[in-house]
Amino acid sequence: MTSLVQVTVENHEFYLDRILEIEHLSFSAPWSLNGFLQELENPVSQLWALMSDKVLLGFFCFWAVREEMQLLDLAVHPTCRSRGHGSYLLMKMIDLALSRGISRIWLEVRVSGGAARKLYEKFGFVESGRRRNYYTGPTEDAIVMSLALPRAAEKNTPTGNTIGESV
Repeated sequence: MTSLVQVTVENHEFYLDRILEIEHLSFSAPWSLNGFLQELENPVSQLWALMSDKVLLGFFCFWAVREEMQLLDLAVHPTCRSRGHGSYLLMKMIDLALSRGISRIWLEVRVSGGAARKLYEKFGFVESGRRRNYYTGPTEDAIVMSLALPRAAEKNTPTGNTIGESV
């Protein structure tokens, strides 16, 4: 069974080594262990892991502040790509945003990140600007993308820390 599990200060020891592996396989300037630990301590940050039979397929991390969300990191293990897991993670993040009454999601993506941009565009994200020399290793501009969400009639919050559905 595939499930989406919130990574917390209490359960991070099971997930962070696996998340770091995916992070290092996915990005030329990966986050450090300390970076993830800081996010777990940050009250506006959430880290979620996509699991299948105790195997970590991918993850995402975001900040939610008032009516806006900032996607900080999203990655799928290279051996698990092109199977819909990235779409599933993004869809679940959007579901979480809607349940919290978020009106806009923001993200940055490398100019060279064509596959990631296509994924975000598939879900309705549009280019909203650029940040010059935003990324390092190599130095590269970021494309700022955003997705406007419909206002939720009522703010619901998930009733647990696991969202279980098959991918």
